[in-house]
Amino acid sequence: MSRLQSTCSCRGSALIVVIWVVGLLAMFITSMAFDAQVESRLTSYYRKRAKAGYLAQSGMEMARMLLDKQAKVTGDPKEKGEEGDRWFEYAKRLKRGAIRGLVEPLGEGTITLDIVPEPARRNINNLDLANNRNEDEVAENLERILEVGGITEDLGLWPELIDSFMDWIDADDEPRANGAETRDYYETLPEPYRAANRSFGTVEELLLVKGFNRAILFGGVLEKTMNDKEGPVRVEGIADLLTTYGDDGRVNVNSASARVMMTLPDVDDVVAGAVIQEREGWVDGEGKRQSELFENEQDALKRIPNLNVPRTSRYLTTAEATICRITSVGEVGGVRRTVQCIAEYAGGGKITIKRWWEEE
Repeated sequence: MSRLQSTCSCRGSALIVVIWVVGLLAMFITSMAFDAQVESRLTSYYRKRAKAGYLAQSGMEMARMLLDKQAKVTGDPKEKGEEGDRWFEYAKRLKRGAIRGLVEPLGEGTITLDIVPEPARRNINNLDLANNRNEDEVAENLERILEVGGITEDLGLWPELIDSFMDWIDADDEPRANGAETRDYYETLPEPYRAANRSFGTVEELLLVKGFNRAILFGGVLEKTMNDKEGPVRVEGIADLLTTYGDDGRVNVNSASARVMMTLPDVDDVVAGAVIQEREGWVDGEGKRQSELFENEQDALKRIPNLNVPRTSRYLTTAEATICRITSVGEVGGVRRTVQCIAEYAGGGKITIKRWWEEE
């Protein structure tokens, strides 16, 4: 091989090495840039997440302030607050009703706050207003609750759900025809447990009862029904209709949702809609909503004649509640954190937290 050929061969090899080195460096730099970009996005997300969490916590302090403030107002529609007190109208509404969707900008984000009395939901420990002692009335109320949740009678699940519900809370160990007790069912499960034979501690405890599942409680797809002709069925769920707090089991007509109202006897979507429309009032010339909350049960029955029947009216109340559900959502740049609690207000700014949970 000549010197010229040797030199060309060396140069060619060097060029190949250089190309490989440049290619590897390019890949390395691209990888570093991608990692830096991912790390930057993650850092930004966690920063926003932390800020959203602080905003959600701040919303809880707003709720404390409003609960304390509402204790000092009379609830009289004509009552006026001090000039410049932008929280007064919210406190006055909370006195007899609820606060939903209060949006407060703060810093880089917003706080969205709901304060809703627990009597805005059906108390599953007192569906008959007699601590669930009247089984026929309890069953009738459960049927309406399931119907509103999308678990309709044609799915064939009512007998098992209702009998199992009653077996869970009664004091004996004898199962009903379609129900379940410890010996015949719960002890036979892969992870056995005992029927409570007492009132429910939480709504989520329903998941332990035979027949109930997450779709029935929180909404989703029912893969199995007693009538499988139509295949899987999507349902809305019943958890938003229920509570285990409150004594008398009656529903606050000033704060209940339309769905909750529809679980009452003889209340359909038309009547429930009329209740919501009547109590929400009107918007004045300045764009402010003028509340028309019901002053008392008799006022509600007078303004909504369809409620003025014994089967329905006995379930209604407008009494001020001491236990409420607070939901505070902090949001920054599309990142949200939610804090919820069940709180009992005892006056003087004192709040007892009965339950607390956080969500993304």
